[in-house]
Amino acid sequence: MPRVSASVEELELVVASPWTYAPGEKLYSTIAGPLGGFRCQLTVYPAGKGEVRNAISAYVRVLPPEKNMQEWECENVQCSIRVMSSIMGEEILKIRTHTFTPRDGRPPKCGFHRLVTFQELTHALGLLDGDSKVRVRASVSNLPFAKPRNGLQIDFSAELKPVRILVPDGPPLIFDQRILVARSEYFQKMFAAECKEASTGVVDLRQDANASHQCVSAMLSFLLTKCLDPDVDLELALALHAIADKFCLRDLREAARCTLKDMLSEENVLHILHQVLDIGGHLEKLCWQMLQADGGLLVRQEDQLDAVIQQTPALAKKLILLGKRKMQKTS
Repeated sequence: MPRVSASVEELELVVASPWTYAPGEKLYSTIAGPLGGFRCQLTVYPAGKGEVRNAISAYVRVLPPEKNMQEWECENVQCSIRVMSSIMGEEILKIRTHTFTPRDGRPPKCGFHRLVTFQELTHALGLLDGDSKVRVRASVSNLPFAKPRNGLQIDFSAELKPVRILVPDGPPLIFDQRILVARSEYFQKMFAAECKEASTGVVDLRQDANASHQCVSAMLSFLLTKCLDPDVDLELALALHAIADKFCLRDLREAARCTLKDMLSEENVLHILHQVLDIGGHLEKLCWQMLQADGGLLVRQEDQLDAVIQQTPALAKKLILLGKRKMQKTS
């Protein structure tokens, strides 16, 4: 794998009252790193993993540019993980240099089984029982990213075939079929099959609630530029996430998730979770972590709960189970 340049990525998780977690229970940070390159993620076990008890375990995972890559290597990647007190500002820092290679189909990891013990949290960092928080921060340096390549793989000598995309709230959008096929497995299968779209060159999205003129225009722009408009609002980002999932547009889905992660707040966590339940990956995990870390959040968002229960019974059930687990921890 060619090494073009290297990056330094910062990962962070805030853990409230680590001693209230069950051994083996884990939290995930957002994924950091450029789309199309090597990326990384921090995983923290607030109460330890495996035989480790009464200590924080923390690991950095490296994710390859392509999900199904079998052979790759990241040499001499330095991972520093520090634990910082929310009370005294003190910190404990541990550093390790590691060569990452895939194993058993799982992303390789590097870290510390016993990053810091609960005794160290009390004596070195000044944490006490109650609502004390620790900040676990990882810096990953010398992480390469893949040499850019032309992911489109278009035969520009092939006949130009425009596609008319019908949307529910505006005029049809006209786009190059070759780009749709190159970017999306969904459209590739659609136009390779003997179906109506292949013969007419028309894709009818008028029954798709997410396929507004604005959303489909943003999707097509992303297929050309691999960039999202920085002014994308919450509802558009959610619609893009849904339409990217439908059309197998992995990069767009990840870009929408990154945008939604930046927007995530106490006021919209239930709304986002309702939209990405069971398909949101790490964005969904962040929503659950926010709900788990703040026991009073659901009470403060009570006005949204009726709509959530009516629209998504599966989410309502999971919220009830979350409440039961929190009650068991405090009893």
